[in-house]
Amino acid sequence: MNSTYTDEEIERCTISGRNEIIFHLRELIRHGGRIAVSFDEGRNGFLTILVDVSEVDGILYFDIGGSTEINSAFLHAKRYLFSAVTDGIRIQFSTAQAVEMSYGDQQVFAVRLPKSLLRLQRRNLFRISLPGSKPCLCRIRRGTPGERALQIHDISIGGIGIVSNEPLEFEAGDVLENCAIDLRDSGMLLVSLEVRHVNARELRAGKQVWNMGCQFVNLSGSYEALIQRLMVRVESERRALLPG
Repeated sequence: MNSTYTDEEIERCTISGRNEIIFHLRELIRHGGRIAVSFDEGRNGFLTILVDVSEVDGILYFDIGGSTEINSAFLHAKRYLFSAVTDGIRIQFSTAQAVEMSYGDQQVFAVRLPKSLLRLQRRNLFRISLPGSKPCLCRIRRGTPGERALQIHDISIGGIGIVSNEPLEFEAGDVLENCAIDLRDSGMLLVSLEVRHVNARELRAGKQVWNMGCQFVNLSGSYEALIQRLMVRVESERRALLPG
């Protein structure tokens, strides 16, 4: 484990509630990114994509590897470590006793749900996804001919993540002045943003979306406090919706 984190921080970032584990696994499935699976004490491994979670059966399904030899070794291994980084958050969990089976029209591996799941992120940039049912918008270059209203996917005191169904013409290093972030009931932020990255991502259904990460430029202390209150409220509401 990364030595920059204390045992107390690792314990605090470890999730053991079954419903929360299922929630975060489904978030990984929705994101669609590749996940590294290692076994035999890290000597072997392959990249996979999570396919589905069965809450009733307590099963996690994921794609088999591209090598018959590696797949065979995987099925005979005693334990597996899954690791992914998404939106700046490192997620890790371990499982055992995989089986190969048919799922729909494809062959997949299946394992029991992990007993715990670790979510680590940079201390000063705790990030939270915002509800898609009531999207928060960022108006880029407000009041100019180039104004655009874009949906905010996630937020931290360091910046925001934007998602768009249409191509984004911005580039890393662009500074976007006079931007208005509408956090609905939590208030409005008038900020400048620096674009850190722009990339296209293909979802499992073949649909393409564009993600843009932006960093706040000289964010005020009052705005930081407003964002922190929003994050606490969203997380509390999300936990309240989890059954059990």
